[in-house]
Amino acid sequence: MRTIVLFCLLLGLGCGRADDGPAIWDGLPAVDADHLVGPYAGRRICPMCQHGYDAGMLVFLRSDVAPADARRLSTLLQVMTAEIADARFRSFVLVTGAHPSADLLGILRGSGSSWHVAHLPVTERAQAARDFSLALDQRSHALVFAQRRLLWRFDPESISSSDLPALRAHSGYAMALLKSSYPVAVSAGGPDTPKGLLWAAPAQLSARIKIAVGAAMRVCLFDAAGKRPRSGALVSLQLREAPARRHWARSDAEGCVEVHGLVVGQQILLELQQVLQPALTTRYTLTADDRQDVQVTAQDVEVSAATITGAVTGQERVVGLPCEGCTLVFDGLPQPLRTRARIAPANEPGESLQLSGIVRDGSGAARAGVVIYAYQTDREGRYPRDRNSRGASAAHGRLRGWAVSAADGSYAFDTIRPASYPFRREPQHIHMHVIEPGRCTYYLGDVLFADDPYLEASHRARPHQLRGGSGVVHPQGSAAAGWSALRDISLGANVPGYAGCLGKS
Repeated sequence: MRTIVLFCLLLGLGCGRADDGPAIWDGLPAVDADHLVGPYAGRRICPMCQHGYDAGMLVFLRSDVAPADARRLSTLLQVMTAEIADARFRSFVLVTGAHPSADLLGILRGSGSSWHVAHLPVTERAQAARDFSLALDQRSHALVFAQRRLLWRFDPESISSSDLPALRAHSGYAMALLKSSYPVAVSAGGPDTPKGLLWAAPAQLSARIKIAVGAAMRVCLFDAAGKRPRSGALVSLQLREAPARRHWARSDAEGCVEVHGLVVGQQILLELQQVLQPALTTRYTLTADDRQDVQVTAQDVEVSAATITGAVTGQERVVGLPCEGCTLVFDGLPQPLRTRARIAPANEPGESLQLSGIVRDGSGAARAGVVIYAYQTDREGRYPRDRNSRGASAAHGRLRGWAVSAADGSYAFDTIRPASYPFRREPQHIHMHVIEPGRCTYYLGDVLFADDPYLEASHRARPHQLRGGSGVVHPQGSAAAGWSALRDISLGANVPGYAGCLGKS
């Protein structure tokens, strides 16, 4: 069995555990309640069933709760409902025990179609306690959910304003998950009408994904320290060659998911659901290979695993011919790759420079997992040799590096500003190449500096200078404080023969 161990920041759902009841659900049970406040006042119905379990908070609140606790809870729930301001995010307060007093109803009374207060009579309360595995007669419970999936549990009687950031994060995640599944509300003919990818997933998710009969690859999620497993995390897997088919799983107690039946060289898109992050998912493109174990450190969380698991074969087709030295981009390729890499070491003499940009495809969409290779001269205008360098790549010198584009297409190099060749009026430049894993590689042209006195119109007009967009950058900063420059990359733009990279004639 192959294992990929991902040390990831804040991955998983971080479900809080109470003394009783499951930590997660993949099919929230139905429960009928007598509605007292809200659009269904005067009716006995299952409150969430009417909305297909879109997203929101479900609170089982004891009828003898202290007024101060009830007031604090009601305020926080209404703050969240107002902040999210989406009709599909609803707060359900189901009072357990005796019928709520007028004073308690007055405290819990909210407004709008997203606010519901109901009472659970004895029979319904007993049924709900069995279905939810909660001791409803003994304590209060609160859940944040999205599309039948429990995302977070908290104690409604002890929650305070200091817990608002966590409540906000989990509630925001519930809406992000909902919107990723279906951005626009669906008019349902019934409560069980499928309304999105997660809704259509199995009612109970396991830690095993079966694509076909075959060997298993194990994907394990840990916290940044690499110690605490991210159990109960939602994991979505999608074959790149069959984008319509999506597989869902929950990581096990060890934070792992088994993926069965991957073929060597087959690519999948793995989405690791995050909770305390603005983005909904971190996407990794995995390529099944014969490696036994691959580890990704916390600072590599943005790295496309396509490059980590060997998607760069070293046999990528060279396009944009003629291209002298194009095959040298594979010589010394490090693993793992990082979205921010160094060309010149931190102690290299010279004026510091940060070179960064966004990688986009022909449609303008950000592209993750693209490798950018760069090499340059030192502050003397020479390609300094590394005493350990061997072979043809030694001609590129020791100031060379590789970065890989992140999920948003971004990449960055830390280096120094290069110097012109000695005794020549050649402008300062950094050579750049692109590797599109499993597809092709090509010379991108030179990064040239707009403030360079040696830069002339003839340099800008060189045939390779517009590959991937203009290579002329406009440095910001100073020699003393350091420089920064942006070099965005449009994949394949003005690269002869690039159609072959896409598999087109």
